[in-house]
Amino acid sequence: MKLYNNFIRTFTDLPNHTTLLIHSLSGCPLKCFGCLNYNEIIASTPKEYKTTDDLYDYLKKSGYLFDAVMISGGEFLKNPLDEIRALLQKVRTLFNGKIIVTTSGIYYQKIRTLYEENLVDGIHIDMKLPYHVLDVKEDAQIYKDIMGVTPSKKLVDQLIASVDAVIEHNSILDQVRTVRYPLLEEAFFTEIRHFVEDRKAYYESVVPYFLNDFIYSES
Repeated sequence: MKLYNNFIRTFTDLPNHTTLLIHSLSGCPLKCFGCLNYNEIIASTPKEYKTTDDLYDYLKKSGYLFDAVMISGGEFLKNPLDEIRALLQKVRTLFNGKIIVTTSGIYYQKIRTLYEENLVDGIHIDMKLPYHVLDVKEDAQIYKDIMGVTPSKKLVDQLIASVDAVIEHNSILDQVRTVRYPLLEEAFFTEIRHFVEDRKAYYESVVPYFLNDFIYSES
């Protein structure tokens, strides 16, 4: 598995933790509006990159500087499940801190596997649209504008099930988050928040929800 050449130290991605942020160079099936990682990480694999062995060596030497590892993308879960499992299991043996994976939610069964096999301590999932109230045909253009894909019922069911799984897991280390896309009216974000709050109430869940500002690319 190829990894972005720069491992990043961050204090904001996981509140109250010093986190090592790792980007997988697996690409992404989405092309979301304003994606900050698209040109450098997703559109083409950089000529210089790190391998999983580089990551393991780094954790052996410098893992004590962090109390969390976050693996992102692109879409990290786009990788084959056996490669995902092998990487996370190895990180577990080398690192005493928390393991977080970020995802768009399109790989529901892989999310379930990460939880069931205790491969992660938390998952940060993007809920980009109020999937539960949009029609795959009538609102197809909204999906194309925001996520860069033509929606299907199967895709939407996967996205909803994934958000539900994260909320059900019920950990403060999990997170549901939304970007305040400037293309969308405030009603979209209100619907998303209502959905998350309803599911949190159902599961009596403490999973935090964040509505993040849209960051304009400098390019």
